[in-house]
Amino acid sequence: MKRFVSMLLFMSLFFTMFATVGQAAEVVPKLFLNGKLLTSAANPQIIDKFTVVPVRTISEGLGYQIQWDNTSKAATVTHGTNVIKLKYNDKTALVNDKTVLMDTSVAIIKGNALVPLRFIGEQFGLDVEWNNTAKEVHMYEHLSEPVDPIEPAEPVVPTALVTDVAYNGDSTLTMSYEGTMKANKPLLLDNPKRVVFDFPNTGFITLVNGQAVIDVTDSTYLQKVRYSLFSNTPSTVRLVIEISNDTGYVLTEDVGTFQLKFMALTDVPVDPTIPVEPPVVVIPTDPPPSKDVFNIVIDPGHGGTDPGASSITNKWEKEFNLSVALKMKALLDKETKIKAHFTRTGDTYPSLDDRVKFAENLKADLFISIHANKGPATATGAETYYYKDNSKALAAVIHKRLIAATKIKDRGVKKEAYKVIKQTTMPAVLIEAGFLSNTNDVKMLYDDAAQNRIAAELVAGIKEYLKVK
Repeated sequence: MKRFVSMLLFMSLFFTMFATVGQAAEVVPKLFLNGKLLTSAANPQIIDKFTVVPVRTISEGLGYQIQWDNTSKAATVTHGTNVIKLKYNDKTALVNDKTVLMDTSVAIIKGNALVPLRFIGEQFGLDVEWNNTAKEVHMYEHLSEPVDPIEPAEPVVPTALVTDVAYNGDSTLTMSYEGTMKANKPLLLDNPKRVVFDFPNTGFITLVNGQAVIDVTDSTYLQKVRYSLFSNTPSTVRLVIEISNDTGYVLTEDVGTFQLKFMALTDVPVDPTIPVEPPVVVIPTDPPPSKDVFNIVIDPGHGGTDPGASSITNKWEKEFNLSVALKMKALLDKETKIKAHFTRTGDTYPSLDDRVKFAENLKADLFISIHANKGPATATGAETYYYKDNSKALAAVIHKRLIAATKIKDRGVKKEAYKVIKQTTMPAVLIEAGFLSNTNDVKMLYDDAAQNRIAAELVAGIKEYLKVK
């Protein structure tokens, strides 16, 4: 019989685990390199809100040469043909004679030079992970350049061999294997948000050099999947899944398969023995009968102190949302049978509760929230979300119009428990008009003519749904 396990994914902020300079930490984080504990007179610190770590300790742990010039207060790290030069109280480093700006200046604490952790990860080619339970920082060398393993005195034969890792395009990841395989307790990590599974005494059916990567562009919940032969002593397979915010999953284990289905946290079954049910086919509810004047609410997402997502052109999501809403207002103000109300008409931030209350107090006939998306650079397309069954018909009409206006990839109508469409009682939808992280999408989103098309099509969709001529 299959065994089902559900888990909520929650992520803690990485940098809050350290003590601010001048304060004592209740628990001093430990620093590990490739699984080995590093010791230093100077512990990791927070300087200017950035984590800094002792460069000598890490360099020597990697086998790099490091020299310190006490006169100039400068350090030189050498590894093969690569040379990194650092200077006390300087935010710039020389990497192979090229200037690199660091998050904060080089500091000296207890005779040790400390540099930003992010700089160490990027320039030394390390993956950095935070174990919140054990209060440990783990750094690992990239596996893209295989290192000859140290053969154990008595090699241990893996009890399982992975035959395939597959993503099916429906937020489901399946690992197939032969033998007996058991995962360690998963690690929940941040920056980026991800869940990590280790499978001890497990190898691959074929030789794997480095790591394999699956880029996911068509999932609301998954961003990227990585897997590798993480260790040879014992043979351990590591699976890393980068996820979106508010994501949960259901784990299903059967003979020869280890399957993860990702979904919104609100959709994860409360009873772990109950599997996820297939979606129920709902017959769309008919639109409301014709009446003299319909009250509708247009909600430009974010605003004010909440700018939303940033675009690759250094503009904010809140700007796009409001611009489209105001263009819709100009069109809706001309309608005699529709009275449009807006949660904001300027750069202000009404809370999500305020937006819901605003629509409920009006007893609005429908609610539309305007947003733009963000994800990997390759992600593209428009999506429309609904939550309640009475919103499905509205979502179908609005999404058809949104695709006609944007002329980009159709990512479909999806169900999601966003607060403004979950807690409002009238038919309500939320649109994601395109990806601010995609070169082509963002060009369209901030184009005035494209915004006029989006506004016009959304208004046409409202009129179609309400059967207003």
